[in-house]
Amino acid sequence: MDRAPFANAALLRSWSCPEPDRCPYCPVDAPRHWTHAGRYSRYAGDPDEPSRRTDVPRYKCKIVGRTFSIPPDALLPYCGIRTGAVLELLRALLVQGIALNALARQAHAPRGTLRSLRARFLQVMPRLRLPWREGALGAADFLAALAAAGAAAVAHLFLGWKQREPKLSVLGVYAR
Repeated sequence: MDRAPFANAALLRSWSCPEPDRCPYCPVDAPRHWTHAGRYSRYAGDPDEPSRRTDVPRYKCKIVGRTFSIPPDALLPYCGIRTGAVLELLRALLVQGIALNALARQAHAPRGTLRSLRARFLQVMPRLRLPWREGALGAADFLAALAAAGAAAVAHLFLGWKQREPKLSVLGVYAR
């Protein structure tokens, strides 16, 4: 297995924003009823160019009147660090058992950021399920299963989460 299965995955660095298959506020079988509602700009989490921003399309549900968006695969909702980097940091902390201070020095990341990522991930873990595994998993088993599944499966899983629950992320559940 690749030493860094998430960091080098091209799918987890994609900037294309997917078109939604469903409205997260309405039943699954509802016909397409949302419209484009502009775009918003957010930081891209690019370590080489920290000021880089990307535009994410916003959609509006005609039934409930609320907006939603689906960020590209490279970004997680409410997180300024790229998806692959977040998963690699969590894998190093929780699967490989690298100490937080050592990882902070190695990854050139603030300890507070790593501590926050770990705490938020462990808090949301009981709500996350993998479709190819039965039941809830522990944090290390969850990350190991993601690494074994490959980048395409991870990107598809995260897209499904983003479409079903726009405020759910591997880093937390945010109130609507």
